[in-house]
Amino acid sequence: MRRLIRNNLFFLVPYLVFVAAAGALLLLYPKRDLHLLTNAHYSSFGDIFFEYMTYLGDGITAVVVCLLLLGLGLKPAATSGFSILLASGITQLLKHTIWFGEPRPKWFFENSLHEPLRLVPGYENYNYDSFPSGHTTTAFALCFSLALLVPRRHRWGKLALFALALLIGYSRIYLSQHFLRDVLFGSLIGVTVTLICFYFSARMNWLRLPHEKPLDT
Repeated sequence: MRRLIRNNLFFLVPYLVFVAAAGALLLLYPKRDLHLLTNAHYSSFGDIFFEYMTYLGDGITAVVVCLLLLGLGLKPAATSGFSILLASGITQLLKHTIWFGEPRPKWFFENSLHEPLRLVPGYENYNYDSFPSGHTTTAFALCFSLALLVPRRHRWGKLALFALALLIGYSRIYLSQHFLRDVLFGSLIGVTVTLICFYFSARMNWLRLPHEKPLDT
């Protein structure tokens, strides 16, 4: 596990910085204030950019990428696909059991607080099942899977994959589909499940990561 973490510091270190910063903000400010701060900063470019960016976190994108990973072999594709499927399944289970019906920003502001909320024109917003963010879970599971498959020497590639996952997560807040806490916990599920799946896959010598020796403990 230590080697797996050490080889992916360019993804994990900035991710931990994000977790710490988001966690601190959630402790200091209510979700209403945090969301209004984001909602006040928008642009025509942002509307278009984040509407398309958010689609990278859906299941179709994950399936396409996993199919492309077959070019590396069945085992990398299967491990990535299983990681994404398991992480997404956990998130969906939580969304529809413990946090079933949790209000999304649109419903929360319009019906609970009776405050106006700026929405992206033409984009459909949902009302319920906000926590955790499914798109964010998929995005971080997918991008972290790819980072784990990238050789250690390609550090900037790992950092770019983290940045992509973060942008997808932020798109959910920008589009007022989720609150910051939904995105944070969605990312935690995605990264944690993926790390565990890849660790056990490599530990059992089922998967050997590119240009790496078999993993130790």
